[in-house]
Amino acid sequence: MAGIMDGLNKNQIRRVFKDARKHRSIGQLIRRFSTNQGDIREVTLRGIDLTNCRKVLELGCAFGAYTESLKGRLHPDAVIKGIDIIPEYKIFFLEACRRAGYEGTFSSAGVEQIKHDDADAYDLILCSYALYFFPYMIAEIPRILKENGTFIAITHSRHDMQELISLTKKILRQNGLLDERQPLPIEIIVGQFSAQNGRKQLKPCFDHIRAIDFKNRLIFEPSEIDHFFEYFHFKKSFFLMGTEAGQKDIVSQLLEALAEAAMRGRNITMSKDDRIFICTRPIKPKGDRERP
Repeated sequence: MAGIMDGLNKNQIRRVFKDARKHRSIGQLIRRFSTNQGDIREVTLRGIDLTNCRKVLELGCAFGAYTESLKGRLHPDAVIKGIDIIPEYKIFFLEACRRAGYEGTFSSAGVEQIKHDDADAYDLILCSYALYFFPYMIAEIPRILKENGTFIAITHSRHDMQELISLTKKILRQNGLLDERQPLPIEIIVGQFSAQNGRKQLKPCFDHIRAIDFKNRLIFEPSEIDHFFEYFHFKKSFFLMGTEAGQKDIVSQLLEALAEAAMRGRNITMSKDDRIFICTRPIKPKGDRERP
């Protein structure tokens, strides 16, 4: 397990996600093969009045998919700041801001920079499929969020992609590359902030937390197996890093097992349940309460 955790660093994350166009196309692929064709971001924002929000922060913003869904929902003079660790996302994020009709700024200095933001700086803070990379920053969010502000986080279930995880573990163990109880990197990552433990981590920071479940599965028919391979190749580092899998042709064995299933006429199905956390009434740090 130590090897996996050592591999989970910013450089590794950059290598996986730096191709912004590829990342966006994978998002479109997920939507195409989802059983739930609803837009999770639209579900998140349904019934929330954001018309007075002028300062918005998106943590782990990537190419701005969440930002684009804010079109027509914020104050006309709103400014949206996106933070990520991948500078290649800047042009895509700012384009998303323009399409949404708002001014945008972008920083690739990482989320730790919010420690230097003023208290009560933002009306709305968003984090979509990223908080599991930096759960240690949750405690900082109430300080920079206004008293009447809202924090929204979207995250995966800890059972995300469990079918593929189980197959990967089986093949790694057959090759002597994984201990019986050893988790995969993707399990460690998602487990840091998941549907199952998210409320517990948010509870010390917010007086009110509303959770919304977004049930979903990905289903690839045998004739669509190449699209699944494309998805797996994008994510494979989070399945295999730290396992010494590069010493053997693990990826080929995985793909071969999946191809055999497709040849038998079986669909490839994966769990993709998510949960939305809508948090209000931030609990301010004691020092902030005492400020004049």
